[in-house]
Amino acid sequence: MKVLSDVWSSITGNANTRIKDPVIGSFIVAWVICNWDKLAILFLGESITEDRIVALAEKMSIIESPALLYQDKDLLLLPFSLTVIYLFVLPKVSLWVNKKQKGSIISQYSHAVELDIEQAQKQWELNKERLRSDPNREFLGKDVELDIQKDKDRTERRNKIREYISQKQKAANALARKNEAEAELVEQEKSKSKLALEEKKRKNDKEKQRFDLQSQIHKSTLASHRFPASYFFLDRLSKSLRTDEVTMSLEGLSSCIAAIFGYNDFQQLIDDKNFTNEGFEQLEYVLFDDNLVRELDEICQREPDEEHNLDSDLVFDHIQSMFEDLPYEFLSEDGLAEEISYIVHNDSYEIFNSEELSGPMAETNTIFEELYLDVEYYQFNEGFSVNFQGVASGQHRSEPDMKGQDLNVWLKVKCEPVIGKFGLSAPEYDEISGSPEDYGEA
Repeated sequence: MKVLSDVWSSITGNANTRIKDPVIGSFIVAWVICNWDKLAILFLGESITEDRIVALAEKMSIIESPALLYQDKDLLLLPFSLTVIYLFVLPKVSLWVNKKQKGSIISQYSHAVELDIEQAQKQWELNKERLRSDPNREFLGKDVELDIQKDKDRTERRNKIREYISQKQKAANALARKNEAEAELVEQEKSKSKLALEEKKRKNDKEKQRFDLQSQIHKSTLASHRFPASYFFLDRLSKSLRTDEVTMSLEGLSSCIAAIFGYNDFQQLIDDKNFTNEGFEQLEYVLFDDNLVRELDEICQREPDEEHNLDSDLVFDHIQSMFEDLPYEFLSEDGLAEEISYIVHNDSYEIFNSEELSGPMAETNTIFEELYLDVEYYQFNEGFSVNFQGVASGQHRSEPDMKGQDLNVWLKVKCEPVIGKFGLSAPEYDEISGSPEDYGEA
């Protein structure tokens, strides 16, 4: 019997342990709640016990009928869901509610504490009054004396506090008056500085206005000098085009004149201080290249030409004819190089008399009479320059019948821009050098 008792104790102990477990116990309670009807039939049904057990087993045999898991949600799914909600969701909800009630709970507790404190204070006052009302108590007179002393001390402290507040008020008033005086002085200084700055600003504005006025007058004066020259070319090009019954807008004409002299637009031409009659006195050549033809083609495309009789070649021809009776030559780079070569060959005397060749000529002991030069190369870069290379020859100084030593000569001639980019001055010698011919090395 003891063995059976031990076995039964072990079974009940393990069962109690499992039931007390939060997961298992919660699941069992949830399962019982969801399946109370099945248990009620099992224990309270009218049929015999075996039939009820068989009916309950059929309803719960998930091994033989796995479809019961999702057909009968009360069997496992709903108890499991309630267990999860009870174990995980409800504690968080409870915690959230406790947090929300925290203020109310603390207030209730504080109110209860305050009531206890007030009750204790009232009880203390009551006990004190009872002691005072007892004529047999010896300390009654001392207690009255203590109360009188407390009232006296309280009055003295109140007087000292009033005196201290009065002194602080006086000091604060004095400091406020001092700060007001300093602020007033600072404000006066700021006002004076502001007036001085305003006066200075007015003077600067007047000076700026005067300068701007003088600048505008100067610009107007310069512009008035440039308008006659620009109008001269506009008028000549317009009249030349009208001979072929071609008209061009003012914008087109001004763009053509700006392109001829190498300006980006007509406004840049007007703003150029050199585009005046005085500047044209130094002008000798006007250079053109392929870019001019392209710019003229763009200008013609922008013109409202309904009859399509305006093209870049026609405009270029009229520009050439415009320069025919002017003292300036309208040349290409090849033409300008030939023009400069012609001038150099006809100016051999000045070349021979240059300081740069005096030393090399003296070394040869030759009287030079002839100069043969060839164009080595030419280029346009902030002006047009032509490089020459050649030989000077002549008779020996001591023996006139004998040919003297030749002289190798190098020249660089340059035309500087004076009007825009392509309006060039007369050619000038930029570099001259020479060396005697070395026949030994030849």
